Amino acid sequence: MAFKELTIKNLTINPCQLIGEEWMLITAGTEKSYNSMTASWGHIGALWGKHINGRPTVEIFVRPSRYTDSFIENNECFSLSFFTKEHQKDLSYMGSHSGRDEDKISKTRLTPIFIDEVPAFEEAKMIILARKIYKSKINKEGFIDKSIIKAFYDTDSGHAYNNNSYHNVYIGEILKILVKE
Repeated sequence: MAFKELTIKNLTINPCQLIGEEWMLITAGTEKSYNSMTASWGHIGALWGKHINGRPTVEIFVRPSRYTDSFIENNECFSLSFFTKEHQKDLSYMGSHSGRDEDKISKTRLTPIFIDEVPAFEEAKMIILARKIYKSKINKEGFIDKSIIKAFYDTDSGHAYNNNSYHNVYIGEILKILVKE
């Protein structure tokens, strides 16, 4: 199935539903080597005024311990792939297994494709290609609401991934938005 390009002005989504409830795959790398991870945190918006109303951007949060982080770090661009509920099990698998340990994509119904040399997925309902323009790290001292630290970062929070591993924050300029025709 083909994709058509959509301008940012024609994008009508609810980002809280799209990212927070339906999730997305963050993917980076090359045709020789790439990896993806499921994410339910992120932002789509405008920042740093390249255009009159701001440069269209995405913001993603990735723990440095995640295998995908090194692919984002070592490549100029990354993709965000969004899916229908039909692929929720695939996204769940992608989020609970590491590409460091197995070819996890082969255990899903997802088909990698490359758009402008950036990996994404054929089954996506929407793909955003982004170029990294900023990287930072969430730091403990920046939290005003300290309950977030306990819930998402302290080792005693009950979550196996909470090992005081604060996320890297990547901001990417949106280069292209593609939607299924």
